[in-house]
Amino acid sequence: MPKDYRVTNSFENDERNRCVDIVQRPDGRYGFQEWRREPEDLSGWFLMFDSQPTHFESEPEAISCARSAIFWFMEKYPACPR
Repeated sequence: MPKDYRVTNSFENDERNRCVDIVQRPDGRYGFQEWRREPEDLSGWFLMFDSQPTHFESEPEAISCARSAIFWFMEKYPACPR
């Protein structure tokens, strides 16, 4: 099934087993998703959290909210990346 969004930015933790994707929806608004994977499992990434139905008007707003919602993301990226 095709995705109804475009990933505009992606951030991984140091262990490379979790990531936060900043996504742009078809209406131009943004959201974020948290994903995880287990290195020994070849199935790939699994969605853990999606900010939908909440949307943000800009990418920096989505990043800021992701930092508030996802502890490891706030720890690794304490300031909004540009």
